[in-house]
Amino acid sequence: MRVLICGGGVIGATIAYFLSLKQADVVVIERTGVACAASGKSGGFLALDWCEGSPLAPLARRSFELHAELASAFDGKWGYRRLETLSVVASARRPLHAASRLAPPEWLARDAIVHQRLGTRATTAQVHPAQFTRGMLDAAIERGARLRPDASPDLRAAPTVAGFRASSWTAT
Repeated sequence: MRVLICGGGVIGATIAYFLSLKQADVVVIERTGVACAASGKSGGFLALDWCEGSPLAPLARRSFELHAELASAFDGKWGYRRLETLSVVASARRPLHAASRLAPPEWLARDAIVHQRLGTRATTAQVHPAQFTRGMLDAAIERGARLRPDASPDLRAAPTVAGFRASSWTAT
C-alpha cells in the first residue's frame, strides 16, 4: 500500500509511524517544518478521564494508555512523565489561603492556592509535544517512511488521483 500524508504535525507523524509498522510505503510531505505549529507548541497534556461521560471517553482512555506504551517502547525519548495536575488561583492583592482546602505543593507561590486537584499521577501525564511529534516521525523514517521537506502538494480535482506534484519531486 502506498500512502501520501500531507503534513508533518502530530497526526501526520503518528499515522506515518503506525502505517510503517504495517510495511506501507509512506511519504510525508511538509512544506514548513515538522511540528512547526500547534503540534509543537501545545501543552502536551494527557488525561485518562477528563472526557468521562462524553462520546470521546473511550478514545481519551486509549490515547492515555497508548502514550504510556509508546513512552516505554521508546525509552521516554520525548519527556513523557506522569504528574499531578492542579487548578491554582493566585492574587497579589488579597489573601486567598483561607479559601484553600488542599495543601499547596512546595513550589507554589505564597500568593496562590490550590483550588482543586484535576488529576493524579495515575490519571494525568505530559509529553514534550515537538519531541513527541519528531520522535514518531523519526521512528517511521527508521522503518522506511520518507519525509519530503519544503514540499507543498499541488493536488488537482479529478475523479481519481493518479499522482501529485510537490516542489520538484513527483510521484505517480
